[in-house]
Amino acid sequence: MAAPPHKTRILEILCGELEHRLRAAQEAAADAYAGATHEESRAEDKYDTRALEQSYLTAGQNARIAELRQLLTALHFYQLPQALAQTVQPGALIEAVADGPPLLYFLLPMRVGERLLVDGAEVQVVGTAAPLGQALLGKAAGDSVRVQIGGSARTIEIIAIS
Repeated sequence: MAAPPHKTRILEILCGELEHRLRAAQEAAADAYAGATHEESRAEDKYDTRALEQSYLTAGQNARIAELRQLLTALHFYQLPQALAQTVQPGALIEAVADGPPLLYFLLPMRVGERLLVDGAEVQVVGTAAPLGQALLGKAAGDSVRVQIGGSARTIEIIAIS
């Protein structure tokens, strides 16, 4: 495996992806709001629920916007650990192998799960609350963890931690 990407670069790309999703969610919420308040959405009778459905869609989009803003704020203030840990801790970049090519996992102490392409390397960003994140916490290079991923159990061996 080539040299893994730098952690600050992974955070940059993650924030860029989340900002892109935030803009898309804001546009979708604006469209849903416009649909809910448009003259053609007025109920023609008591069974016409077009405006109500649009308002539910707007509420869902607004909840997604709040979630993305909260995550972006947490990432903005997140400080990567300065010292290299011997075991997997939040902020660790983990090189591992399973059944195929080497894998890169980047562990963060927040609710996040993203697959990113960073400088030609695929990186799976994992939150510490996720089953995989919990399984990796505290493990060292050479350790193996068994996790349930996509309906099947998988053994992942940790090669290196940076």
